[in-house]
Order: sequence, then C-alpha cells, then structure tokens
Amino acid sequence: MDNNIKESPKTRFAYIDNVRSLVIILVITMHSAVTYSGIGDWYYKEGSLENLSVFGMVFFAFLQSFLQAWIMGLLFFISAFLATKSLAKRTSLGFIKERLFRLGLPLLIYVFIISPFVYFILLGIQPENTFIENYLQFINSFWWLSSTGPLWFVQVLLLFCIVYTIVKKLVPKPIKINETTTANIISIILLIGVVAFFVRIKFPMGTNFLNLQFSYFTSYIVMFVSGILIGENDLLEKITDAKNLKWLKWTLIIGVPLWVATLIVGGALEGKEYFNGGFYWQSFAFALWESLTAIGFSIGLLAFFKNKANWDNKFTRVMRDNGFGIYFFHAPILISVSLILKHLVLNPIFKFLMVTILASIISLIFSFLVRKIKPVGVLLK
Repeated sequence: MDNNIKESPKTRFAYIDNVRSLVIILVITMHSAVTYSGIGDWYYKEGSLENLSVFGMVFFAFLQSFLQAWIMGLLFFISAFLATKSLAKRTSLGFIKERLFRLGLPLLIYVFIISPFVYFILLGIQPENTFIENYLQFINSFWWLSSTGPLWFVQVLLLFCIVYTIVKKLVPKPIKINETTTANIISIILLIGVVAFFVRIKFPMGTNFLNLQFSYFTSYIVMFVSGILIGENDLLEKITDAKNLKWLKWTLIIGVPLWVATLIVGGALEGKEYFNGGFYWQSFAFALWESLTAIGFSIGLLAFFKNKANWDNKFTRVMRDNGFGIYFFHAPILISVSLILKHLVLNPIFKFLMVTILASIISLIFSFLVRKIKPVGVLLK
C-alpha cells in the first residue's frame, strides 16, 4: 500500500485518498463477513454455511464475491498511479530504498511480531507449549513464510514496485497512450476474464501458495499496470470524467444478472462449485463477471468520487493519514472484537455489521494513538 504519498490540503487528488479510505474499510468488511459466513479464508471463523439461511447465504456470497472482485485491484491501481509520481521525484535506487522502508519494514514487523501474537496469544494455537516454544517452531518450520496475513498485499506491491523500477530503468520512455475509450476498456475486461479463466484451471479460487491466491492475480497485475500507464500519461482526469459514471450503472445492470445466472443457475446453492475454476461455463462466466466488476466498478467509483465526493476536511484527512495504520492493525483488532462477542447470540448479518463498525472505529483510534509514538509511528505515515 502506498502509504507515504502526502498531498496538500488543497490537492485535486483528495478524492483518491477518499476512495482509498473507503476501500480499506471495505477490507475490514470483507474479513468480518468471512468471520460470520464461513465463506473464504480468515484467521478466525465463527459462522458456517450450514448455519446460514438461504437469504444469509446469498447475502454473504454476493457481498464477498463483489468486494473480492474489485477492492484489492483498485488498491493496486491507486498505489501504481501514486508510484509513478513518487519515482519521478527520486532516483531508481532512492525509490527502491523508500519502498523497502515504507513497505518492507512493516511487512517484517507484521510477519514476525503481529502474526505470532495473533496465532499464539489471541487464537491460542498449540496451548500446550509456551509462547517461546511456539515462536521457535514458527521460525524453524518456516511457518512465517505464509504468515503475511492481510499484508500479502504489501508484499506483492513491493515486488510490483521493484519490477516497475527495473523496467523503467531499462525502458525509460513510457508507453504513449492518448485516450481511454470504451472499446479499450471492454477489451481489457475481456482480456482479464479470459486469462483468469485459464489461470483458474491450474489455480482454482480458494487455493493459495504462501498466502498468495494466484486465481485473482490477473486483475491485480492488469490494474497495477493500468495505474502505471494512467500515471505516466497523465490520463487520470479522463478516466474520472463524469461520463464514466455510467460504468457504475453498467456494472450493476449487467453484472448482477450475470452473477445470479452463474452461481444460482450454475448450482452454487446445491453445493456445486464449478465457478471456482476448471473447464466449466460457470468458471468462465464468473471470471467475466469479476473482470467487469474489477474494471467497470473501479472506473465508475473513481469518477463518482472525483465528481461527487472530492472532499478535503478534518475527517477525510484523519482517515487518509491513518489508512495504512488501519490496514496494518485491523486483523488483530477484528479478531479481538469477534472473540469478545463470541457468545453474543445474534443473526449473523446483524453481528457482522456490528463487528465491522466496532472493528473499524477501534482500528482508527488505535492507529491514531500508535502514530503518536516515535519511532513506530513513522512507519505508519
């Protein structure tokens, strides 16, 4: 996550900060949904499909697949766009050093401090051992390699930024793009959908390698590259033009029926998971739906925030300044809130909403307080 780019209070890019803040809260929403639906992978899961009503199953399935389709891809796009501005102000070596400090160091802290705390203190894994014994096993067994948690994004972003810097050094002249047309956007949507379909024959959704889910990487890579191209060609104003608000409407009008047809007609309610991957029409249709949502909704949302929510005030600045801190700390905080309320009997949807709100507020407050502590706070700025 590009947590080091600061814009002036009067910035014309205030809406980017606001979109980024929204997406970070939606990441908490996503992980809270996994907690109470049992759909997906997360440290702590309280709910299960067997305990959900049909409405609850459809609610969580749509919410989670919808968020999964675009929120991380949009973060990669924003981070790439801002990376072009950051690299333009620095040497290649200076940019990589800054990335290693801003991204690499927090990643190491999360892996070697936060993850063991979550595993052995919060979740109480292997209670028969002492914390020291568990920690030594954590190191010696290379468990830590798959313990990036939500900071898998930071890990991948760091790698993408290093590759971008190397490519930029070898090919200093940017690829020239003068216009972004509807035809171009549709072509990208189709490209992502087709490539993701073939990738998922080998890496179905739900599989991972060292906490990396390659089934989603097609859109992540395309969104990152798109952010680079948009940044280097100064096309953000065209992407966020008011005319592109139409993509919000198109994504819903086309996307919702496509999602229903793929999952409901495709047998998801009967337990069939052809949409996860393999040479099935459900997998191809779902990949196209995800691609449409990843590109279309992201463009529409950026246009909406540029034209309707380009605010800069005390609240948006607090959210902007604490965005990385919220992301960094939300896992142990969400887990703690969930465990504290474990015995509270509520409808899963209501409990999910309540925990999401509480975890978001507490993460903001905790980040705000930690950022006051030197030198720790420097890493979260």
